[in-house]
Amino acid sequence: MIIKKRTKPIKLFKFEALFRRLDLDHPKRQIASETYAKNIAGYRGERSLDFPLSFLPEQKYHIFHDLRLYDGSHYFQIDCLLLSSNFMIIIEVKNITGTLIFDSTFNQLIRINDNKDERAFSSPIIQVNRHVEQLQKWLAFYKYPSIPIEPLVIIGNDKSVIKSTEKEKSHTLSQFVLPFYVLPEKIKELEVRHTNHLLTKESHHNLSVQLQLQHHPLKFNILQHFQISESDLIKGIQCTNCKLYSMHRTFGTWACSRCMTTSKDAHIQALHDYYLLIGNTINNRQMNDFLHINSPHITKHLLNSLCSKTIGTNKGRKYELTFNFE
Repeated sequence: MIIKKRTKPIKLFKFEALFRRLDLDHPKRQIASETYAKNIAGYRGERSLDFPLSFLPEQKYHIFHDLRLYDGSHYFQIDCLLLSSNFMIIIEVKNITGTLIFDSTFNQLIRINDNKDERAFSSPIIQVNRHVEQLQKWLAFYKYPSIPIEPLVIIGNDKSVIKSTEKEKSHTLSQFVLPFYVLPEKIKELEVRHTNHLLTKESHHNLSVQLQLQHHPLKFNILQHFQISESDLIKGIQCTNCKLYSMHRTFGTWACSRCMTTSKDAHIQALHDYYLLIGNTINNRQMNDFLHINSPHITKHLLNSLCSKTIGTNKGRKYELTFNFE
């Protein structure tokens, strides 16, 4: 049973809004694009779990995707957590193409691509084992019984070749690292190892609820992260057809001065971008500036039609933007 479903991370929507609003030749665009590519690859890798996990008995396992907890000292992000009454599984997903060599001497993951270029990554085995320790600490804090936690590193790309630097350790490596399509068989193997029921039906349910309640979504200010000024953003309303920022208000609709496309709600995408890049509250002046609207009356009408919550009164009034990004 999926308790916390996987959704497209808000972080990816923020990158996409940034690319809509940043000049192609902006000096920070390249590094932002590279970071986005890594994040989207990670998201696609996590989605590779969907099919193998669909074979699990619904009532036996509670599944949590993208779970971020606080152990009292540090936050830790789990790609996927499986909870049964007998044991738990922490899954760390890596979606890296090429030949993947796990170096146990220096605790590195070395990737060799088709061009024979080598690149080192931090060891996902070290990372997932640390998450085991942090989850154990979290369980103890909330006074749950000690329950076995199994760490797994799943390779989300079926074309990747998995190797170890030491042949004698390959068998040990295969206990932790495996391609996504053998996950159901691995879980069956772990079930044979863990036969004791440690959680009652009630405590199983209570733990699931507590995990949901204690999830702390990551707050990510993309402009701050890349040190991009708000003044660097392209302002205005983007045409739904030609993609230029050339739409203006005329007779209750938006019209593009370049291609003459019209739209009733083109301003909503602009407010999405504002929400993702700047913040979830906006006043009349900020909306006039960001959307290039010259009429305070139009601005007030649009905000009142979209926003049900306001903060402050008169000139200090701000409107609370609420959007569902899934």
